[in-house]
Amino acid sequence: MPAQRHVKKAGGAGQPSDERPVLVDKGECERGERGSDERMISRKLLAGLIVIGFVGFAIGWGTYSYFSDTETSSGNIFSAGTLDLKVNGTDNPSAFFTVSNVMPGNSSSKSIVLSNSGTLAGKAYIHFKNVVDSPGTTPQPEPTPDNGELSKNLKIKVSNGTATVVEGFLFDIKSNSYLLGTIAGGGSLTVTIEWSIPSTVGNEIMGDSVTFDIEFSLVQA
Repeated sequence: MPAQRHVKKAGGAGQPSDERPVLVDKGECERGERGSDERMISRKLLAGLIVIGFVGFAIGWGTYSYFSDTETSSGNIFSAGTLDLKVNGTDNPSAFFTVSNVMPGNSSSKSIVLSNSGTLAGKAYIHFKNVVDSPGTTPQPEPTPDNGELSKNLKIKVSNGTATVVEGFLFDIKSNSYLLGTIAGGGSLTVTIEWSIPSTVGNEIMGDSVTFDIEFSLVQA
């Protein structure tokens, strides 16, 4: 049903005002109000899209528009160092001692040069190993049982040029490795091995013999 709305019309001076009702379509009013709301929502949506677009543009511009410079370090490489022990300039040298007819009071020495042909520093060690005594044949009486006693009476002294590394009878020092010193890459170390038979030793070593190996090793320092 149409709604009434009063419209007041002002008259001239001394004239009464003309006020009369005007019929207005209520549905038309509601449609007008809905249209106004829809236009308001559309404007808000449009404003939101504009803001989102602007923010996205600002982020993209900030990400891709800064100055930049890239440098690359190429050809990086790691290589392992080496240890290479040489004994008197060679690998696995022959025997340093081949001595016969030893007797109480005898002594001698041998100098050996250890060199490190590698690139890394290494700790050098000496080890007397594989010691084997033999009783041989004795024309004079020996203590029994006769198992060969020369290793127990062969005194060994090892030095590195500045200090004594080990000193004792071969039989007693055979179980351990002894530190000789540190050899730098490309460096060397001179080791001296002295041996002697005490003059107090008697017939117990007569006719005896002993064999052994001398092992040198180089371990990363």
